Amino acid sequence: MPDLLSNGDAQLASPMPPPVADCDEQAAAPSMDRLMDAAMHGVRNSLSAIRLGVDLLARRGDLNEADAVLEHIDSAAVRAHEQAEELADFCRLAAGRTIATVAKRFPLHHVVRQALEARHSAQPGGVEHDRLGHGDCLGDPVRVAQFVRLALEELAPRAASRCIVISEIDGPRFRIAVHAGDPKAHEAADTPGQRLARAHRQALLRAIAHAHGGELRLASGPPHGWSVEGRFAGAG
Repeated sequence: MPDLLSNGDAQLASPMPPPVADCDEQAAAPSMDRLMDAAMHGVRNSLSAIRLGVDLLARRGDLNEADAVLEHIDSAAVRAHEQAEELADFCRLAAGRTIATVAKRFPLHHVVRQALEARHSAQPGGVEHDRLGHGDCLGDPVRVAQFVRLALEELAPRAASRCIVISEIDGPRFRIAVHAGDPKAHEAADTPGQRLARAHRQALLRAIAHAHGGELRLASGPPHGWSVEGRFAGAG
């Protein structure tokens, strides 16, 4: 079976996403600087973890420890790649450009399942995956997987309980909804850095939905908990 999370085929016709933030240039510049600093800090941390893992592997004589160190290195390398791609995406959006997307037919439920398995160890409360509808969708499976990962990261602070992910196919349209949080819980106050990271994630989530002719819906707080929902029109 071909790799569903690699890009090929034709470009999606993507409508122009809205600006990342409605602010004047003087206010935008410091925010962009802080975002770039935060993004590069994450990439540097991941690369440092890789270098540390390589150093530990080179110094340890116990081969039984090798698998755990290699897993650590691989995880850090994957995260560094994700962070670098997200930084490139945000720079495109900040410049008023669309994110790059590549269309192909793909099995939505399988791609969502792959994305959840990749995040399994990072989701403290566990994940339940509900599948609705049958058939393939037309869109960018890489971006769909990215949408799932970003949605889980968006809800991670609220996901003390089990997280529910719904993938739904309705003809040419499809939907991904992620719900988490205890309805009785109170939303914790975010730091400025967390608010900036949240704005970054939400801009990318919205851009992915818009690139598929769809929309992003966010709901937060009691009495219904927190949710991220993407409605995708697909591409023809």
